[in-house]
Amino acid sequence: MKDIQVSICWNWSVLRMLIRRSLQNPSMKIHCLSVLLLLTSALSAQTPVEVYNGSFKIASVSEDTLYFAFAKGDQVIFDFESIGRELKEFEILQLPHGSLFRVDDKTKIFAQKISIPVTAVYKFRLANRSATERECKLHIQRVPASASTKNFKTTVAWKTVNDTTYTPAKEKYVTQRDTSVINRQALLTVQGTQSSYGSTTQCPEFDLPGNIIAWSFYIGVNRQAQQVYQEAEQKFAKSNSTQLMKMPGYGLLAAFALTGKSYFTPVQNDQVITYSIVDGTNATLAKQQQPFKSIRTKKVTNDFSAMKEPITDKCYFYLSNETAANLDVMVKIAAVVVYERWAERPIQKMKVLPRKVPVVKL
Repeated sequence: MKDIQVSICWNWSVLRMLIRRSLQNPSMKIHCLSVLLLLTSALSAQTPVEVYNGSFKIASVSEDTLYFAFAKGDQVIFDFESIGRELKEFEILQLPHGSLFRVDDKTKIFAQKISIPVTAVYKFRLANRSATERECKLHIQRVPASASTKNFKTTVAWKTVNDTTYTPAKEKYVTQRDTSVINRQALLTVQGTQSSYGSTTQCPEFDLPGNIIAWSFYIGVNRQAQQVYQEAEQKFAKSNSTQLMKMPGYGLLAAFALTGKSYFTPVQNDQVITYSIVDGTNATLAKQQQPFKSIRTKKVTNDFSAMKEPITDKCYFYLSNETAANLDVMVKIAAVVVYERWAERPIQKMKVLPRKVPVVKL
């Protein structure tokens, strides 16, 4: 502060001298007025501006930080006191570059001056390495380089930035996909209610692999419904000969499962069977004449569907004949299966972490 006081006294001495000369020589009045304005601006710039004046406690083995913005050419003047015992580290850093000032093991700093090289945010770092807390006082002033920066905002704004890091990891990926079609069929006779032989119910089981992406079925009773399937198969073969050669097992029901396009004709007569598509648990309940749940239940002469419901490795068709006559039933299933081959490869896994940084407030 002494240098500033000397500068102010010198400026007032020059001003008094100019005023006396202007009174003695009127032609110098305009020149003196210009000088007076310049000196007033200089005096205004050299007046210290309060930045911070406060006290705080720093916990044991910890750091406290304060952020301020200063304009290029500012002279920062500060006093610091650690009451009772010394503070291990006191440092001022220009962000993001480096340290401007540092002292260690101090209890007091009086009227310390620092010239600000560039307009930026400055970090005051106070480190307590002791097992006991420290009570501190800090007083900061700035002397602007000119009147134009007198009202410069020393409080900082906070901006969110993203830090991107990469860590090595391993990723599984598919090296090959093989598609195949599994076809299953059951031909059986379900006894009628007037029959003295066998049962009026049947429950054929179909073993299927995993990784099924689509499946469909056709069920037909007696000759007419079975003939419908054969006719549909012939129509499909005529219009899809190329596709049949590309994929082994690919046929009428596989295409139906994948596309939903049907070549079948519905049949309606009095030769009907009640069927239910069930899993293993419900197949057991159905055989025991207990209540059970099904994916689909209908009473039909023939029926067909491209199924959306998932299917496990075993599928059951529970068949019940409520008519007097014996019924010859055909059940066909096609499942489209995709087998995937996997491998591992090294990758760089990206992680983005947002953080807030202090910036000069505009």
